[in-house]
Amino acid sequence: MLRGPSRADLGVGNMLARLPSSPGRLQLPLLMPRLLMSNSLLRQSRISKLCDSSAARPNLRPIQVFARYQSSAAKQHSESRTQDAEVLRDLKAPDTTPDFRRTGSDNGQASTSGRLPQTVQELQSVIASNCPVFYFHPEERYYPCTVQWFLERCELQLIRKGWRRRVLRVIEQVGGLDGETLKRAEAWFGAQPFKRSFMMLRLVDPQHRSGQRNQINQVPIYAHAKELVDPQTGRRTALEINYMKFLAYNGSYKLFGWIPAGNLGAHDADWEHVTMRLTPDGRSVLGVYYSAHRHEDGVWRSAKDVPRSEKGRPLAHIAVNGHGSYPTAGTIPRIFFAANDKTSNQGAVWDPERCVIVTNNGEGGALPKVEDRGSDLDGSSYLALGRGAKSAPDRQKPAGRRPAAAFEPAEWLEYGGRWGTTVAAPARQDWFARAENPVSRTWLQQVLFPLAPGIESIYEPALEEVEEALEGARENMEHMQEEVRREADEVQRRVERWVKGDKK
Repeated sequence: MLRGPSRADLGVGNMLARLPSSPGRLQLPLLMPRLLMSNSLLRQSRISKLCDSSAARPNLRPIQVFARYQSSAAKQHSESRTQDAEVLRDLKAPDTTPDFRRTGSDNGQASTSGRLPQTVQELQSVIASNCPVFYFHPEERYYPCTVQWFLERCELQLIRKGWRRRVLRVIEQVGGLDGETLKRAEAWFGAQPFKRSFMMLRLVDPQHRSGQRNQINQVPIYAHAKELVDPQTGRRTALEINYMKFLAYNGSYKLFGWIPAGNLGAHDADWEHVTMRLTPDGRSVLGVYYSAHRHEDGVWRSAKDVPRSEKGRPLAHIAVNGHGSYPTAGTIPRIFFAANDKTSNQGAVWDPERCVIVTNNGEGGALPKVEDRGSDLDGSSYLALGRGAKSAPDRQKPAGRRPAAAFEPAEWLEYGGRWGTTVAAPARQDWFARAENPVSRTWLQQVLFPLAPGIESIYEPALEEVEEALEGARENMEHMQEEVRREADEVQRRVERWVKGDKK
């Protein structure tokens, strides 16, 4: 015999029966387990019998419930999931930031617009596919070398600043230098109170200035990748890759192209670079920045104007002796026309077989984020290699076969001293730590407002003397202030003792 519903059962049933109904809403038997969760109000067994009982059905019409009658907890859960989805779509989301120490599957669909390459292999492919090919001038005498090759032929010196610049001590002799030694030397120097000195790498034997001329293609180019973000919104805007070329020596100038100028502009070690700007996913090249001597003294070329090899890799022309990079061959006027750069496509071709990725000292991990500073680009683009891009064959162009790319340890990046007499450590240079210079310099600026390498050797000692004098004056001022402070304290103590003695 079926027992009738209790008063509590009928009360709840009547309350639910008053809810409005319309097509497309959920039937009570489907929502009953979610809506009637409290055993204190309804007993599950009785409700089940109530729904199945023919005696109870006349009192209840078909019940439908709005989706809006979900519990507040369900609403909050739904809102939370929606917010999570929006954050994941946001290009700042740490969940979508790849860690390039991983070699497994990607963090998602790497080709999505606005997203970085997601695996080590994808980043290596982007860097290798867009590595430039370089032309040297036929008169060039100083060629690239590996960092390790250079360090093995250097000694590390401690130099006194100023006109009386001299070697205070040799920190490490020839043959004892490597990346780990430089790292330890930097830690040692940082702990010393050397306010008027700096560390410098010096190539001891002039015969080594020519670099690795006979093994030029075995010399790698060093690559540093950065993630550019909008300073206002934080969204990814581009992927920048600095391709850094290292040469053992920077030759001197010949004024007006034929007048010898001694050692003007000459120095050991020469870091130069070319910067590729790509879409965040690395699919398309937006342009190339050809840096010359100092990163401010360079030009942007939009994708449609970038010269490329038969295989589609960008081409760069290296100026004789000074090693600045230019998109074309010819004469580039500079420094009141007295120290013009000369480039050519008739000399040796440097088609690196390897790209050494030194981002995060070669240890991998997430790419560093830097603020996008803009660029002089017109919005054109071309597909990066490995994704269907090809260039028309040209026998005068090098093939530009794709090199290998891999992360390698680069402890030498932690060295903050000088490479040669004037060149700052690459990791301390502005182009390494920030986005590339946003504007191109016109030939008029290059002629009338020069930024010449090596000229620092003329005026830098004078600046160091001025800095030393200012530092000395600052120390004297601090000493005088300390003396006045001590005398004032002593006078105050005497007054306090006199007041106390007078009261007694």
